[in-house]
Amino acid sequence: MIEQQVSSSRAPAHPTRHPWRIGCAFIALAALLLITYKGVTLAWAGWNTYQSAMQLRALAATASLDNPVALHNTLERLTGNYGEFTQEIEPLLPAAEWFGFVPTYGPLAASAPELVEAGRQALDLAQAGSDLLAPALAELRAAQPDASTPELLLQAIAQQSAALPEFAPRLEALRATLSTVDGAALPGRLAAPLQAAPDLLTLADVATQLGPQAPALLGMNGPKTYLILVQNNHELRATGGFIAAIGRLTLDQGKLTELDFTDSYEVYRADGMYPPAPAAMQHYMNIPVLVMRDANWSPDLPTTAQVAAALYRSDMGFEVDGIATVDLHAVRRIFSALGELQVVGFDEPINGENIEDQVVKLWERPAESDTAVGGDTPETLGAWWSQRKEFIPRLADAALTKVQSGDVDLLALTSALVGALRERSIQVWLDNEEADAILHEQGWDGALHPTKESDFLAVVDTNMGYNKADAAIQRMLDYRVAWPQGAGQPAEATLTLTYTHPIEANDPGCDLTPRYGDSYAALVARCYFDYVRVYAPAGSKLIEVTGVEPASVTTQRGERRTQVFTGYFILPPHHTNTVTFTYTLPSDLTPDQYRLVLQRQSGTKPLPATIHINGVTQSVLVDDAVWEWPTSP
Repeated sequence: MIEQQVSSSRAPAHPTRHPWRIGCAFIALAALLLITYKGVTLAWAGWNTYQSAMQLRALAATASLDNPVALHNTLERLTGNYGEFTQEIEPLLPAAEWFGFVPTYGPLAASAPELVEAGRQALDLAQAGSDLLAPALAELRAAQPDASTPELLLQAIAQQSAALPEFAPRLEALRATLSTVDGAALPGRLAAPLQAAPDLLTLADVATQLGPQAPALLGMNGPKTYLILVQNNHELRATGGFIAAIGRLTLDQGKLTELDFTDSYEVYRADGMYPPAPAAMQHYMNIPVLVMRDANWSPDLPTTAQVAAALYRSDMGFEVDGIATVDLHAVRRIFSALGELQVVGFDEPINGENIEDQVVKLWERPAESDTAVGGDTPETLGAWWSQRKEFIPRLADAALTKVQSGDVDLLALTSALVGALRERSIQVWLDNEEADAILHEQGWDGALHPTKESDFLAVVDTNMGYNKADAAIQRMLDYRVAWPQGAGQPAEATLTLTYTHPIEANDPGCDLTPRYGDSYAALVARCYFDYVRVYAPAGSKLIEVTGVEPASVTTQRGERRTQVFTGYFILPPHHTNTVTFTYTLPSDLTPDQYRLVLQRQSGTKPLPATIHINGVTQSVLVDDAVWEWPTSP
């Protein structure tokens, strides 16, 4: 009986557990099927999106917009596929941040919601741009089958220019989304385009603002002539370097009809009427009149541009509608973005790493020539002189041909251009009030940028020694501001500039006479003849200057409501010189509301600076055009 009771008491246990297990199995199976289905649909949507993206990329790379209809259709297909993909993935996004700890791909998972939204915004922007420009491009291509793609694109932009400002809100929304993503933490394939995206958006934003002025700037109502001042920052001048060559660029109906470079010494007329050179140039360089190659005396490019335009008009008979400056830093950036180029006359492919060395070699010994710097006779020296800059138009032609071919990394090129504009190795002034105001606001016009109710500091060096010593000169800046008489009294500023000429060489007597020697390196290893100007806020009063020739010290009003203090010194090779300016600042600069705008001179290397403000110290390497105190959080 006992055994029967036990067995009968255990018997019902199996039926009660069976339904639970079966139910769990069905749930697990259903979940597995659901996950599998979701995975398949997500993978399928992702694959379709990837395929469309690759087709769009191939079209953009190979056809270079030559088939705008195909490009537009592919973009529409990509937009649709991406919409399906986001619809599939959005339910999973809230859980994505849980995987942020995973190595390599964790940051990608954590940023997934923002990246998905950024993709949607970018496609929306691209679709709107395609809707605007594709019909115009198709008509222009049919009417001008032999025109280059950049020319047609400029013409299409000019036709639709009135609508460009409407893109500003979309650009700002995309910028805001991307600002929340740390591109550097993402896997390499995503990191590069995401890090380049802010530069692309900046350029696009400026283009939309310039939209209403595009027809005028592109020569749709008559040819426009722009000058390109090629500045050699190894021989530093106020706006970035000695004007070595001048390019004349003409746009007519959006077409590039002329791009011609000439030696700056050729822009001169023996019977021309020229204004007197600045007093310092007359005194220290023995230059009596101001000619085109020396036109960039003012560090404020809009001021210099007016002078250069007037001189060019007098010498060459052309009205100038804008001026851009380009120095060696910009050239290095641009050729790094373009990749290796075969250039006529260069003995190896050119890229950003070797271009400076190759340029020096061709300057010393021009291509396809038997002459070289340091020729034994006046005839050979004259032959070298006439050919020493022939590489400049060849480089420009090679770069332009590469861009017009469409075989370029647009993100890399955009980053190079925006980086050069940000550090002012490229500067642009336009003889168009509305357009120039936009460039000024962006800081791309090469102007001095003092700010109301702020301290301002810009150190401007001018090499007055007919040499290339700035290729070697090292600079350091120390700036101290204190209120020794109390907060209600004017602050006292002490600026200490340290110049080091590191080359171990001899330049006996520091002879100022123009001479070339037998190499470019010989020009670098010369004494440094420097005329330094310090731009401070209007109302600043000079107390003392040390480290310069006493007779060279002056104080005068400067451009854009500034006060300028000056000095001149000579620095032999393998020596250091320290220059100190002490002055008071305007009384409205108080400790509790103090702000500093420090502007680095165009053409110089990144500047090591130590700033001491009322007992607080900060060391910084100034590599952009402007640095501000206090720094942004």
